[in-house]
Amino acid sequence: MSEQSNATGVAQEVKKAWGFGTGSVSAEIQAAATQIIADSRLPGANLSALLNPFLNRCLPWPFRATPGISVDTAGTESAEFGSLIYTSSQDLARVPADALACAIDVHQTLGLEELRASYEKISQIKQLAKTPIPATPKTPVADVTMGIIFAVDSTIPLEKIGEELEQLNKTRSHHHWVDGVVVLSRGTLSYTCQFPHQPMGDFLPPASGGFMLAPMYVHIFARPHSPFALNRMCSILFPYLCFFSPGMPSLPYKELLADAPQTGMTIAPYQVNLKGELVPVPQELRFNQFFLFPLSFRVEDDNGNELARVQYLPWQEGGVVRVIGKLPIEAFLIFAGKDAMGQPIIRWQGEQYSGVIPLSRSQFVQMAERTAKQSRGMHVKPDPRPKWTVEKRGDEGTSSPFIARMWLGICHMRDQALRDPKVRDEFDVAFESVITGVESVRSTAAAAITLYKDHERKVASGEISKIEHGVTYIEETIDRDLRKLTDEVISTTSRVMKDRMQAVLRVLKTDIGFLYQKQSAFNNGVAKLKPQNPALADYIAQTRTKWSERLTTCRTGLEHGTWVLPKVRYETQGSTIKAVEPMVDGQPVTEFVAHISDRLNCFVEDVIVHALQARMPEGISISEIPVAKRPREIVERFQPALVGGGMPIWKTLYHDSKFEDH
Repeated sequence: MSEQSNATGVAQEVKKAWGFGTGSVSAEIQAAATQIIADSRLPGANLSALLNPFLNRCLPWPFRATPGISVDTAGTESAEFGSLIYTSSQDLARVPADALACAIDVHQTLGLEELRASYEKISQIKQLAKTPIPATPKTPVADVTMGIIFAVDSTIPLEKIGEELEQLNKTRSHHHWVDGVVVLSRGTLSYTCQFPHQPMGDFLPPASGGFMLAPMYVHIFARPHSPFALNRMCSILFPYLCFFSPGMPSLPYKELLADAPQTGMTIAPYQVNLKGELVPVPQELRFNQFFLFPLSFRVEDDNGNELARVQYLPWQEGGVVRVIGKLPIEAFLIFAGKDAMGQPIIRWQGEQYSGVIPLSRSQFVQMAERTAKQSRGMHVKPDPRPKWTVEKRGDEGTSSPFIARMWLGICHMRDQALRDPKVRDEFDVAFESVITGVESVRSTAAAAITLYKDHERKVASGEISKIEHGVTYIEETIDRDLRKLTDEVISTTSRVMKDRMQAVLRVLKTDIGFLYQKQSAFNNGVAKLKPQNPALADYIAQTRTKWSERLTTCRTGLEHGTWVLPKVRYETQGSTIKAVEPMVDGQPVTEFVAHISDRLNCFVEDVIVHALQARMPEGISISEIPVAKRPREIVERFQPALVGGGMPIWKTLYHDSKFEDH
């Protein structure tokens, strides 16, 4: 009991040292953010004069925060900043660069031009010369200037801020990047790091002396959850200050972010190369089959027991060795060349990773061969790589709205919404049946249209028709084939709607079974759904009124033998013959099948994306890309969006426009 009391006492002392009370640190920061926002909107408010008192209340000795400029030993000066955080016993208007820990550029409202100007100011202040600090092998010490852009509001969404940071980063060394953007009314952008196959963690600015060639991704990461925006800033700033001035008491990370959601969105990934530079991850390494099925071998003892599994992960300008099992990674790296042992080794939850080393796939194979030759009592066996089968589904690519939206787009939204592999697999099985049916309806409708239009043309040209002695002769009929194709469009669409879509929606916990019931049950279903999901209830009601009830009537007539597509009729006009198109429910058959196929495409996309939207992680939703702004190469309709981040969130609305035009 006394140990617990001592621990509690120590925790309270740490809180006190950082200027917090005995309650929740997270809640106290949230309250401060709310007050800053309110006060900043008063006439004549100065955001720096609101931010700095909060910081000075929190920061322990020897730190303080004031407006000012920074100057290095060569006399080079920075621009003016709303908040500089530095070590000193007194407030300074000119802060020595050696003492400067963080520069915060402050805006009431952040726009694109303000973002670019702040980026330039922070990049320049990071380049001020600093006196090298003595090496401290056992105690990591930070010596660079952290740079943060701070605002209450923004005229651009968080996602667009992230995309602009990605472009600006291309013009600067990673040592001069902005470390974070905080918009109190929207959320934050910062950097996270991630080892392969492991969760993300916050990334702090690397020391000026260089960058450890660690096998990790660094991401620009956007987080909504505006009530915790100031908490997020503190969660990277306060730990960094502890590294900048070692010996300070460290606030527990969890205290700063208690109750804060962890979800967010990756904007851009980076990797460290062999020169120690953070550079964008090339497209071919973002979706690399060798990460899914890495080149690997296993090591067994004389009894066939597996001692380790060794994998090769391709990387910028080289590779990474990953070892899972009992054997130390050094047992293999010794055979990987003289540079392989020169980088720190990462050991994490039973796995071991080399640093980024100059190792190609062929050199990895040579490493395996040398291991096999020079190791006693161990047997190296290559892992078989799976054989891939690539099937061609058609002649269209992602420049086609159908492929980009019905295949790629829905799969992208599925990746965001369904994190449980089991649920994702269930969805994939059900969706495969839906998309196969949709493709069948689309191709069958196209075949029916082509069949009739070709026949109409041939009849009009006299190629298969003639008039002799007042008698009309048609040498080629299409009635049987046209009926068959029309029947297939009706029956397959009905199966997709009634059976296959319900299977997908069951996986997504969405029930629209009442759509296929009699009118009274349908009305009850709509009334029951409306309070919980008014948008979907209205969409389903309009679907039934505008087209699905027609489809049901046609299907019922086919099944009960009370309706069949009429034959093509022919009319003579002088010496010419004209085909008269059969009608389906008062609509020419070619228009009918095209309309049904189009409505099915819209229904499947809209309803599935609506159901996926409801399954998105907290703080993440879906935004619709305007038609004019969809890239020609990949004309996807939807993209993930941060709730409250500034992008408009898609709302499910029934529309009559064609699939390609919407």
